[in-house]
Amino acid sequence: MKKNRTLIIVVLLCIAGSLWALYPTLKSQEYRSDIADFGPKDSAKKAQYLAANDEAIKTSGKKAIKLGLDLRGGIYVTMEVDVLKFIEEQATNKDAIFDQVLAATSAEEAVSEEPVVSIFVKKFAEIAAPKGKALANYFLLSDVKTGDDKEIAASLQTGSDEAVDRAIEIIRNRIDQFGLTEPTIQKFGTRRIIIEVPGAGDPAQVRQLLEGTAQLEFKLFKDPKIVNKVFDNIDNYLLGIAPVKDTSSAMKSDTTKKADSSKLAQAAAKKKDLAAKKVKKDSTGAGRDSSVMTGQKLTADDSVRMADSLEYAGLSKEQVAEKYTKKHPFSIFIRKGASQKDPRIFVLEADRKAIMDILNRPDIKPLYDGEMSFAFSRPEKGTNGENFYQIFFLNAQPELTGKYITGAEKDSRDGKAVVTMQMDDEGARMWARVTGENINKQIAIVLDGVVYSAPNVHQKIEGGNSEISGMRDLTEANLMKIVLKAGALPAPVKIIQEQVVGPSLGADSIAKGTSSILIGFLAVMVFMGFYYVTGGFVADLAVVINLLFTLAVLATFGATLTLPGMAGLVLTVGIAVDANVLIYERIREELGNGKSLKLAIEDGYKRAFAPIFDGHLTAFFSGIILYSFGTGTVQGFAVTLMIGIAASLFTAIVITRIIFDLLLERSPNVIKFG
Repeated sequence: MKKNRTLIIVVLLCIAGSLWALYPTLKSQEYRSDIADFGPKDSAKKAQYLAANDEAIKTSGKKAIKLGLDLRGGIYVTMEVDVLKFIEEQATNKDAIFDQVLAATSAEEAVSEEPVVSIFVKKFAEIAAPKGKALANYFLLSDVKTGDDKEIAASLQTGSDEAVDRAIEIIRNRIDQFGLTEPTIQKFGTRRIIIEVPGAGDPAQVRQLLEGTAQLEFKLFKDPKIVNKVFDNIDNYLLGIAPVKDTSSAMKSDTTKKADSSKLAQAAAKKKDLAAKKVKKDSTGAGRDSSVMTGQKLTADDSVRMADSLEYAGLSKEQVAEKYTKKHPFSIFIRKGASQKDPRIFVLEADRKAIMDILNRPDIKPLYDGEMSFAFSRPEKGTNGENFYQIFFLNAQPELTGKYITGAEKDSRDGKAVVTMQMDDEGARMWARVTGENINKQIAIVLDGVVYSAPNVHQKIEGGNSEISGMRDLTEANLMKIVLKAGALPAPVKIIQEQVVGPSLGADSIAKGTSSILIGFLAVMVFMGFYYVTGGFVADLAVVINLLFTLAVLATFGATLTLPGMAGLVLTVGIAVDANVLIYERIREELGNGKSLKLAIEDGYKRAFAPIFDGHLTAFFSGIILYSFGTGTVQGFAVTLMIGIAASLFTAIVITRIIFDLLLERSPNVIKFG
């Protein structure tokens, strides 16, 4: 017991960690079962259940083992970046010879998996070079210094790789914004992108989402007075005391009164004005007063300031918070930063959905549409593990779009990450006007509705060359570079394959796959218990722990379980048992030679280790080869197999040995090997 104390603690920690990792999967399955139990007549109850458990369902779903298309159903799309079009657009000079090279490249790329740039360079050498042409005759690239053909080819290859990366970033952003969950987006080869969207059933909608043009915009922040007026209008309208009509005039001037408002609306507005005089305004000028920006329970200072007003006089802090919540059904979702020094404005993930549901209502849109826009940052992880988003209140119309951007590069200045951005002549003129009129103000960089950065303007920028600082590291700077280039996508992306997998096929696959695992598992357990007695039951326990470890690793790393992956689990059971069979046969040989039980077990494990390790190592390398050269389903099988092999080696060599050592100390008479 003492000699194995450390190993026992390690094993127990691994088992506890595995159970903790699999708990979200069990909860997610429980939620899905509950949702499936609602019948067609229970739509109202189903909606209430989803609203009450929205955050828990999302959280458990993100941490649960994800099911692939073959198990859950959905849409499988293969997209291809038109790298040849990218090469053509990079050329500053073109002639008949260049067109011949493009045609020859196009013909070969259709039947070859070789990088398009490599094919183009090869065809150029065959067609153009004998006629005295060099790549420098056609390409004038900013990052090429010598004009050497190899340097130009390398620059084209780098540009084509970045085009694919930018396409992936755009697609990922759009799918996240669209609300499609658990997508798998991966680069395949040099120019293809594979997208799997489980649970999606409308291919036309997904096609429109993926093939749309990326929209990069530069927007100014909205005047805080107009933001306050918009919030007041939405809050009042939701309370039934503000009409939709004539709200545009209220937004354009904070002194213009609402026309045709009811007496109740006028009284509420007058009371709100009296209260506002007593409320300290947000020092950043980027949002509403400090009490409005607090979406959670009001702070002591907020309550005191509000209680000083006529509207909240004599109320306790709890009563103030409760009354405020009832009077501001929209504003209550908005939250300030954690401290006075943090001017940012946030919403939680669940609140973000509620805000968008309100803003997308046809009767709410006239209150702000055309005057201002709401945008969110990329999700950030809070200290409690919950996602939150920074919210921005911006002008409806952009000052500039991404079509004027000609280039962007990441760099480092004094150890800090920066991004340099270049624009064409027209864009440079517009940018000089915008920056000159907005010194010491922020400009939001928005890609497909997501704010990636909101840098301050320090001075008027002329010439079209700008430097954006404030990134945490070069990784974030690289993302910003991709975003800036994504606005004017240089390489078109097209769908070359599209497949819809029905959920009925997935359900059938799950049922049959689960049945095969259970039947195979039970058959092996019964045989091992019958043939090796005590040793067989110990092996069965090791197999259970093996499956537990394998599934826990899949859940921890967010892997997607596919039908071939389930086949890998079945094979893992056989591999795990095979290792125990080798050990037990060695032990039986040692017992047959007259050795004691303790010595036979020790020598059995010692002599069986080499063949077991060699066999597992060989199988693991086979998994690496399958994963490296396989695609899709083959990779899913390989991942599950490799995890199972590693777990099998640990359970067969370490865990079973610990169990036998404990039995030798406490009850050696119960140990039998058939």
